[in-house]
Amino acid sequence: MMDDKIKRDIMTRAGEMLDGDWHCSEALLAAVGEHYLKDVSPEMVRMSTPFAGGVGCTHAELCGALTGGLMVIGGLYGRAEAGVNDDECQKLAAEYRARFLKEFGTLKCQDLKDNWVRREGQESCRALVERAAGVLMDVLGAQTETGFRR
Repeated sequence: MMDDKIKRDIMTRAGEMLDGDWHCSEALLAAVGEHYLKDVSPEMVRMSTPFAGGVGCTHAELCGALTGGLMVIGGLYGRAEAGVNDDECQKLAAEYRARFLKEFGTLKCQDLKDNWVRREGQESCRALVERAAGVLMDVLGAQTETGFRR
């Protein structure tokens, strides 16, 4: 199991990145990815940019914190060749989606902005991004203890 201080530090880093003008998808990928993937290249961060604000900042689609987390899962467990079994990756992606939905009540950016963000103690997307990072690390916790394939 991940040390609580390390987990909190990563969650805080994701929030700080969001406050530092990074998008939710970029902040989640970079902060959590730095720990699990070790090398988060500029190309990886750029690939997460279009997922910001519910795809293209339209707020109409999936939350960028969800999609950034899915990119971390893909980086850890995704496949690079056709025909390779991807069951583990799909299982973890579905688990992250389910836990995100349970935590926040919706997956859609605008619904989160309307119904989750701005409550007491979560006045911005920072609290959401930090908690989404925590949810992702919980999902990855047992998997990464035994290592991962790349």
